[in-house]
Amino acid sequence: MAESHTLPEGGLLIVTLPDQGAVGPLRSHYFDPRAAQGKIRDALVKWFKIWGIALSGSTKNPTWLERHTTEVVWCDSIPAELHGPQTVKHFIQTGEKVAQVIEETRPKVILVLSAYLYEAMASDALAPRISAVIGKALYPPRRITTMRLKALEQRFEHAQILVLPTPSKNTTEEYVRSLSASVREAFERAGFDLNATGDGLIDAARSLLVLDEKRTLEILQAQLRIDSKRAQGLIDTLEEKGIISPADHRGLRFFKR
Repeated sequence: MAESHTLPEGGLLIVTLPDQGAVGPLRSHYFDPRAAQGKIRDALVKWFKIWGIALSGSTKNPTWLERHTTEVVWCDSIPAELHGPQTVKHFIQTGEKVAQVIEETRPKVILVLSAYLYEAMASDALAPRISAVIGKALYPPRRITTMRLKALEQRFEHAQILVLPTPSKNTTEEYVRSLSASVREAFERAGFDLNATGDGLIDAARSLLVLDEKRTLEILQAQLRIDSKRAQGLIDTLEEKGIISPADHRGLRFFKR
């Protein structure tokens, strides 16, 4: 997190474990490709592409979401003798900076990249300060994937929290794709424009193509949370771009992988 910049309000706040987040000052915005922002930022660029969320990659003309994304590293370090659930108590004791950033930025979506950090946020020590900003929980945290690694979402009166595992070898492309519908729904509910640089769904749609067009349309609607008309429009756009072949006299298309 760049201390010299005024933090943007009402956007996306990313909460990360120590030694995994930003390693240098911001130059223009969080996703600025010139900045050495660490493994989390680099992984999220890939994840956003899988989710069909547009990033400009521009230093001069970033999207609204790029300009309104902030990362906060929870604390400087974790004692070497603490592992797994043992770290939660340490995170509770070192959560002042995170509470302050939430108070300052008043985010619409908080992306927490560790279940242990989320447990610390929900503790008696930190929850009252955080709830004073984001309001009361509307329901308990809910799982958003059927895959082994846990991922959760929870809505509050004034914000939403997504709890995802920190990027690792276990957060495969298949796993990240399984989160697409819930992440997009949370972002859209917050009012974020996911296609500010053109249609960010194109690359995501391409990765979801299967041989059967009807099944592809069903997958696009489910994974990208779009209606049938938008899904058909993506198929037509992919045809225009030469990614799939035009329908032949039998109405069949050849879907290129």
